[in-house]
Amino acid sequence: MVKYQRIVTKLLEENTYVIFNEKNDCVIIDPGFGFELIDSFIQSKNLSPIAILATHGHFDHLAGAADLIDKYNLPLYVCDKDKLVVDNFDRAAGYWGVEARKPTVSHWIDSTDKQLTIGDFSFSIIFNPGHSPGCISFIISNLIFCGDLIFKGSIGRTDLPLSSPRDMATSLKFFVNSFTSDHALLTGHGEETTLYGELKTNPYLMKYEK
Repeated sequence: MVKYQRIVTKLLEENTYVIFNEKNDCVIIDPGFGFELIDSFIQSKNLSPIAILATHGHFDHLAGAADLIDKYNLPLYVCDKDKLVVDNFDRAAGYWGVEARKPTVSHWIDSTDKQLTIGDFSFSIIFNPGHSPGCISFIISNLIFCGDLIFKGSIGRTDLPLSSPRDMATSLKFFVNSFTSDHALLTGHGEETTLYGELKTNPYLMKYEK
Protein backbone atom coordinates (compact mmCIF):
# COMPACT_ATOMS: atom_id res chain seq x y z
CA MET A 1 0.00 0.00 0.00
CA VAL A 2 1.34 3.41 -0.94
CA LYS A 3 0.86 6.66 0.94
CA TYR A 4 1.49 10.16 -0.30
CA GLN A 5 2.09 13.70 0.86
CA ARG A 6 1.19 16.82 -1.10
CA ILE A 7 3.65 19.69 -0.72
CA VAL A 8 2.63 23.12 -2.04
CA THR A 9 5.77 24.74 -3.41
CA LYS A 10 6.75 28.39 -3.67
CA LEU A 11 6.09 29.19 -7.34
CA LEU A 12 2.51 29.25 -8.63
CA GLU A 13 1.48 27.10 -5.65
CA GLU A 14 2.54 24.03 -7.60
CA ASN A 15 1.82 20.67 -5.99
CA THR A 16 4.71 18.30 -5.45
CA TYR A 17 3.85 14.78 -4.34
CA VAL A 18 6.01 12.35 -2.40
CA ILE A 19 4.66 8.81 -2.54
CA PHE A 20 6.12 6.17 -0.25
CA ASN A 21 5.64 2.55 0.78
CA GLU A 22 6.06 0.44 3.91
CA LYS A 23 9.78 0.05 3.16
CA ASN A 24 10.12 3.87 3.27
CA ASP A 25 11.18 4.03 -0.35
CA CYS A 26 9.73 7.08 -2.05
CA VAL A 27 9.18 8.56 -5.49
CA ILE A 28 8.93 12.33 -5.95
CA ILE A 29 6.46 13.58 -8.54
CA ASP A 30 6.81 17.10 -9.99
CA PRO A 31 9.38 18.64 -7.62
CA GLY A 32 8.65 22.35 -7.88
CA PHE A 33 10.47 25.40 -6.55
CA GLY A 34 10.91 24.49 -2.90
CA PHE A 35 13.69 21.97 -2.44
CA GLU A 36 13.85 22.70 1.30
CA LEU A 37 10.13 21.97 1.74
CA ILE A 38 10.38 18.70 -0.14
CA ASP A 39 13.57 17.55 1.53
CA SER A 40 12.29 18.47 4.99
CA PHE A 41 9.36 16.10 4.54
CA ILE A 42 11.62 13.33 3.22
CA GLN A 43 13.89 13.70 6.23
CA SER A 44 11.01 13.89 8.71
CA LYS A 45 9.71 10.51 7.55
CA ASN A 46 13.16 8.96 7.14
CA LEU A 47 12.37 8.17 3.51
CA SER A 48 14.75 6.90 0.85
CA PRO A 49 14.11 8.60 -2.52
CA ILE A 50 14.61 6.35 -5.53
CA ALA A 51 13.35 8.44 -8.47
CA ILE A 52 11.75 11.64 -9.73
CA LEU A 53 8.82 11.59 -12.15
CA ALA A 54 7.50 14.60 -14.04
CA THR A 55 3.96 14.81 -15.40
CA HIS A 56 5.36 17.37 -17.85
CA GLY A 57 8.40 19.52 -18.40
CA HIS A 58 7.23 22.98 -17.35
CA PHE A 59 9.59 24.92 -15.11
CA ASP A 60 7.26 25.13 -12.11
CA HIS A 61 7.10 21.32 -11.98
CA LEU A 62 10.86 20.76 -12.24
CA ALA A 63 12.48 23.72 -10.45
CA GLY A 64 13.50 21.61 -7.45
CA ALA A 65 14.65 18.56 -9.39
CA ALA A 66 18.35 19.39 -9.80
CA ASP A 67 18.93 19.82 -6.06
CA LEU A 68 17.17 16.54 -5.31
CA ILE A 69 19.16 14.75 -8.01
CA ASP A 70 22.40 16.11 -6.56
CA LYS A 71 21.59 15.13 -2.98
CA TYR A 72 20.14 11.68 -3.62
CA ASN A 73 21.64 10.72 -7.01
CA LEU A 74 18.19 10.19 -8.50
CA PRO A 75 17.04 9.31 -12.00
CA LEU A 76 14.57 11.75 -13.59
CA TYR A 77 11.79 10.53 -15.87
CA VAL A 78 10.11 12.92 -18.35
CA CYS A 79 8.12 12.21 -21.51
CA ASP A 80 10.20 12.48 -24.66
CA LYS A 81 7.63 14.78 -26.28
CA ASP A 82 8.60 17.49 -23.77
CA LYS A 83 12.28 17.67 -24.72
CA LEU A 84 11.85 21.16 -26.17
CA VAL A 85 9.99 22.30 -23.06
CA VAL A 86 12.83 21.12 -20.83
CA ASP A 87 15.36 22.73 -23.16
CA ASN A 88 13.71 26.09 -22.36
CA PHE A 89 14.17 25.63 -18.59
CA ASP A 90 16.74 28.43 -18.21
CA ARG A 91 14.60 30.86 -20.20
CA ALA A 92 11.64 30.07 -17.95
CA ALA A 93 13.78 30.62 -14.85
CA GLY A 94 14.69 34.06 -16.15
CA TYR A 95 11.08 34.87 -16.94
CA TRP A 96 9.98 34.03 -13.40
CA GLY A 97 13.03 35.63 -11.81
CA VAL A 98 13.88 32.43 -9.98
CA GLU A 99 17.28 30.87 -9.45
CA ALA A 100 17.09 27.19 -10.31
CA ARG A 101 19.36 24.85 -12.25
CA LYS A 102 18.21 22.86 -15.22
CA PRO A 103 17.99 19.18 -14.22
CA THR A 104 19.47 16.37 -16.25
CA VAL A 105 16.82 14.00 -17.58
CA SER A 106 18.19 10.48 -17.29
CA HIS A 107 15.17 8.64 -18.72
CA TRP A 108 12.93 9.88 -21.50
CA ILE A 109 9.59 8.08 -21.33
CA ASP A 110 8.28 7.05 -24.75
CA SER A 111 4.81 8.46 -25.37
CA THR A 112 3.62 4.96 -26.29
CA ASP A 113 4.68 3.42 -22.97
CA LYS A 114 1.83 2.12 -20.82
CA GLN A 115 3.70 0.98 -17.70
CA LEU A 116 6.62 2.16 -15.61
CA THR A 117 8.12 0.16 -12.76
CA ILE A 118 10.61 1.73 -10.37
CA GLY A 119 11.64 -0.42 -7.43
CA ASP A 120 8.43 -1.72 -5.86
CA PHE A 121 6.32 1.02 -7.44
CA SER A 122 4.37 0.04 -10.54
CA PHE A 123 2.67 2.86 -12.41
CA SER A 124 0.27 2.85 -15.33
CA ILE A 125 0.84 5.72 -17.73
CA ILE A 126 -1.62 7.71 -19.82
CA PHE A 127 -0.21 10.03 -22.45
CA ASN A 128 -2.37 13.18 -22.41
CA PRO A 129 -0.86 16.03 -24.42
CA GLY A 130 -2.50 19.42 -24.65
CA HIS A 131 -1.17 21.58 -21.84
CA SER A 132 2.25 20.60 -23.18
CA PRO A 133 3.24 18.13 -25.90
CA GLY A 134 4.48 15.57 -23.37
CA CYS A 135 1.94 15.60 -20.56
CA ILE A 136 1.44 12.23 -18.93
CA SER A 137 -0.52 10.95 -15.94
CA PHE A 138 0.83 8.37 -13.52
CA ILE A 139 -1.64 5.93 -11.94
CA ILE A 140 -0.90 3.75 -8.94
CA SER A 141 -3.55 2.04 -6.82
CA ASN A 142 -6.56 4.40 -6.90
CA LEU A 143 -4.39 7.52 -7.26
CA ILE A 144 -4.00 9.51 -10.47
CA PHE A 145 -1.20 12.06 -10.58
CA CYS A 146 -2.55 14.08 -13.49
CA GLY A 147 -0.34 17.17 -13.42
CA ASP A 148 -1.94 20.10 -15.24
CA LEU A 149 -4.42 18.05 -17.26
CA ILE A 150 -7.33 18.54 -14.85
CA PHE A 151 -7.90 20.79 -11.86
CA LYS A 152 -10.81 20.96 -9.46
CA GLY A 153 -13.50 22.62 -11.55
CA SER A 154 -11.18 23.39 -14.44
CA ILE A 155 -8.46 22.10 -16.78
CA GLY A 156 -4.92 23.07 -17.70
CA ARG A 157 -4.18 26.06 -19.89
CA THR A 158 -3.83 25.63 -23.63
CA ASP A 159 -2.74 29.17 -24.51
CA LEU A 160 0.92 28.59 -23.70
CA PRO A 161 3.76 28.02 -26.17
CA LEU A 162 3.56 24.43 -27.48
CA SER A 163 0.09 23.92 -25.97
CA SER A 164 -2.68 22.53 -28.16
CA PRO A 165 -6.43 22.95 -27.52
CA ARG A 166 -7.13 20.18 -30.03
CA ASP A 167 -4.81 17.74 -28.28
CA MET A 168 -6.29 18.71 -24.93
CA ALA A 169 -9.81 17.89 -26.10
CA THR A 170 -8.67 14.49 -27.40
CA SER A 171 -6.78 13.78 -24.18
CA LEU A 172 -9.69 14.70 -21.93
CA LYS A 173 -12.13 12.53 -23.87
CA PHE A 174 -9.79 9.54 -23.68
CA PHE A 175 -8.88 10.15 -20.05
CA VAL A 176 -12.37 10.39 -18.58
CA ASN A 177 -13.40 7.18 -20.33
CA SER A 178 -10.34 5.17 -19.28
CA PHE A 179 -11.52 4.26 -15.78
CA THR A 180 -14.28 1.97 -14.52
CA SER A 181 -14.05 3.08 -10.88
CA ASP A 182 -13.51 6.30 -8.99
CA HIS A 183 -9.97 7.55 -8.46
CA ALA A 184 -8.38 10.39 -6.55
CA LEU A 185 -7.14 13.13 -8.88
CA LEU A 186 -3.91 14.59 -7.53
CA THR A 187 -3.55 17.76 -9.54
CA GLY A 188 -0.61 19.98 -10.38
CA HIS A 189 -2.16 23.02 -8.72
CA GLY A 190 -5.01 23.56 -6.29
CA GLU A 191 -7.02 21.10 -4.26
CA GLU A 192 -7.12 17.38 -4.70
CA THR A 193 -10.37 16.04 -6.11
CA THR A 194 -11.89 12.86 -7.54
CA LEU A 195 -12.60 11.70 -11.06
CA TYR A 196 -16.28 11.03 -10.41
CA GLY A 197 -16.67 14.33 -8.60
CA GLU A 198 -15.27 16.22 -11.57
CA LEU A 199 -17.43 14.30 -14.02
CA LYS A 200 -20.47 15.56 -12.10
CA THR A 201 -19.41 19.18 -11.65
CA ASN A 202 -16.57 20.16 -14.00
CA PRO A 203 -18.04 21.68 -17.17
CA TYR A 204 -14.84 20.98 -19.09
CA LEU A 205 -15.17 17.23 -18.47
CA MET A 206 -18.89 16.49 -18.35
CA LYS A 207 -19.28 16.74 -22.12
CA TYR A 208 -16.70 14.02 -22.76
CA GLU A 209 -18.14 11.22 -20.65
CA LYS A 210 -19.74 8.46 -22.71
